[in-house]
Formats: sequence, C-alpha cells, structure tokens
Amino acid sequence: MTSASADIESLRIEVADLRARLEGYERLLQLRDAAMMHAEPAIAPPAAAPAATPTPRPPLPAKFEIAADQLLPAQDGFYHLEWGPEGAFRWTGPTAEIHFEAWVDRSEPLVASMRIFHFGTPANAKELALEVDGALYPLSREGNQKLMRSTPIAPRVGDGPTRLTLKVPHMHSPAERGLADKRILGIAFQLLRIERG
Repeated sequence: MTSASADIESLRIEVADLRARLEGYERLLQLRDAAMMHAEPAIAPPAAAPAATPTPRPPLPAKFEIAADQLLPAQDGFYHLEWGPEGAFRWTGPTAEIHFEAWVDRSEPLVASMRIFHFGTPANAKELALEVDGALYPLSREGNQKLMRSTPIAPRVGDGPTRLTLKVPHMHSPAERGLADKRILGIAFQLLRIERG
C-alpha cells in the first residue's frame, strides 16, 4: 500500500469514527429534548391532601413540526445529517417508507406540508404520499418550489400519537452514476409541519 493510499484509508476510518460519534450525540440530544418536552415541573404535594382526584391530561398541541437537524433515527428511514446551501437536510433510505410519530390534536382535519432539499429522482416530485391511519394522502408540489402539501388528513378520536409514513416511490444510488456513495437514497428531507388546514 502506498503512502497516499494509507493516508486515504486513515482518513476514511477517521470520518467513519466521527460519523458514529455524531450520530451518538444526535441520539443523546433527541432523548434530552424528548425528556424536557414531556417533563412536568416538580410540585411539592400538599401537606394533607384530600382524596386524590385524577389530574386531567394537558391537551395535545394543534401543530407538530420536525426538522432535519433534530434527531431522526436510522430505523425510521433517515441517514446522517448533512448541510447544503438551503440549510440542514437528511437523505431518506435505504427503505422507501419513512416514519414520523406526531403528538398532535386530531379533533379537526390537519394538513401536512414538507420542505424537500432534493427530490432524488424527478418523478418523486409528483408521486410522494403520506399514509395516516391506513389512508393515503398525496403530496402536491406548490409551483416549482420544494414545498409539498397534503390533502386534508381526516380527524380522529383519541389522544395517542399519530404515525405518519412517507412513501417515496423512486429510490436511487449515486453509485449508479459512478460516484463513491453506495447508499440507496430517496429524497433529501428538510422539514415536516402538521397543522390545522
């Protein structure tokens, strides 16, 4: 092995190590954020409390938002965080289904909007869809922008989490174009927002 080859191999190992550390830090930040979001302030119990009455649960928020720079686990269909001229993004893959879990009020119809950094394959701009509660909601592109919007998502009774599955019909690999990146990629995701439409 030549000196240059040894240097390149050393750099590859170092990059892999740094990527693993970054993903570990991202997981820790997500756990911290989740704990802080759901933590209730500590209140000293009253000295002599009468019969305990159940405390009502706080209402779910009317809006949910998650961005690429938050911790998005690989098991939900995301690769590591990257940066581009329009900010942070994550490629989806290697599977064609990407999962989100949203704690949001479903008592009224909601609309999902998604900002995409890159569609990967041009056909994805016309064929992306979200699956919610077994129903498919096509995502439509607004003009030539990289913003997609769903049709109204049907309301639902209950206060549990909502699982959304993004269906990416066309996957690709940079290796097919002769590049070193062998990942199977879908789209470059930036932001998902769910709110009342």
